Amino acid sequence: MVEPKKSKVPVTIRIDPEILEFLKQEAEKRGETVSNYIRSSAVMRLNGELVPAGKDATRTAYLRSRGIR
Repeated sequence: MVEPKKSKVPVTIRIDPEILEFLKQEAEKRGETVSNYIRSSAVMRLNGELVPAGKDATRTAYLRSRGIR
């Protein structure tokens, strides 16, 4: 028996405009939407495949990794 497909629940998040631009660029490089990029990243984090950054350091660490700060 085939189980019915589960629908996704919409979620609203707030993101700094400059980080949103980076997300758009990264998603485009991979040929996916920003929503899918964020969704897959969340799943990877839940599976322990991504190491969570410190709460205050997330934005700074990301920008530093891109050579911006």
